[in-house]
This record gives sequence, C-alpha cells and structure tokens, in this order.
Amino acid sequence: MITKSISRFARNTVDCLEYVRQLKDLGIGVIFEKENINTLTMTSEFMIAMHGSFAQAESESISKNVSWGKQKAYAEGKVAFQYSKLLGYQKGADGKPEIVPDEAETVRLIFELFLDGYSLTSIKQTLENKELPTAMGRKIWNQSLIQSILKNEKYVGDALLQKTFTSDCITKKVVKNNGERPMYLVTNHHAPIIDRDTFNRVQQELARRSNFF
Repeated sequence: MITKSISRFARNTVDCLEYVRQLKDLGIGVIFEKENINTLTMTSEFMIAMHGSFAQAESESISKNVSWGKQKAYAEGKVAFQYSKLLGYQKGADGKPEIVPDEAETVRLIFELFLDGYSLTSIKQTLENKELPTAMGRKIWNQSLIQSILKNEKYVGDALLQKTFTSDCITKKVVKNNGERPMYLVTNHHAPIIDRDTFNRVQQELARRSNFF
C-alpha cells in the first residue's frame, strides 16, 4: 500500500500505529513516500511514531488557525450562508442573500399555519399535499425541518453566528454550541421574509407548546 504521507494515512499517531500493525500482521506493508518509510522493512516503529506526532501537531495547529480565523470573522459580523440548505434565499449577483419568491411563499405559509394552530405534523401534511419542495428539492418534509425553519432567525433578516463548532480537530466532530463558545447576533443583515412581530409571536408559541411535552 502506497500513501503520500503519514498525515494522509491516519488522524493521529495512535491510529497510525494500530493500522500499520494490523496490516503488517496480514503481510501488507505501507510505504510512506514523503517520509521514505516501508513498514515491512523497518525494524522499529519509532520513526512512524515520531513523524505521526509531527503530523498530528501540524493538524492541530492548522485547526486552531482556522478556528481563530472563523472566530475573528464572527466577531466582525461576517455572515456565511449555506444556500443549499436554506429555503427562501439564494446568493445574489452582489454576493448578498437574495429572496427567492416561490420559496419565500412556502416559508410564509409555514409561519402562518403554525400561528393558525396547526401542529408540525399537520403542516408537514399540508406542504406535502401541495407538493411544495424543501430547500433540497424534496417533496417529503419532516417535523424537525419545519421546526428549524420556524426557529431560524435568518427569516427575520438577522444572523446568529457560531451556533455550532468543531469540538475535536482530529475527529472533526461538530457539536451544538450551548454556551461553550461566544455567539454573535448580526441584526438587519439582509432582507427579511418574515416580519419581526410574526417571528416573535412564533417563538412565543413554540415556547408555549413546548411546555406541554
């Protein structure tokens, strides 16, 4: 097995050594081109451990730099949109969020139905009966998606930054930010689809209904 470098082979030193041993037991060698190491001919795992530690440290350093860069961007109010997952908006010619009329109508319908007393299940059935697509273009909805739309501050023109963060640079695990990191609210960032009064009433109704469960 030929790989460019140890950093491409495993996330950390422990995993690297474990995989090398398992492959060696099967009679399979690993050649690391950058480090010029052949695991079938080496007499010690020291070089792999040493290079693996360097690779891991480099990965951690890069991750910290990336995190610092994101943190600085958040603090400066720089907002990045995931348009493929956000119903109602697309990237405009000027690079800013632009409302998609048909999708915006679906968003408004969801808010209206909820305030009219519809349950999330009833809203789901209504959307599917009307064959209205999700942001991903699917005709099947789920309650968690509808709830996330109702809670999304972007529909009122705001943007809450750093809702999630990467907790481990090795596993790349992303977790919900429950106060471990600062969050930044950018108000009136873009054109709203829902007026602020309607949005606030929906948040109150969400809180009221949650008390029943």
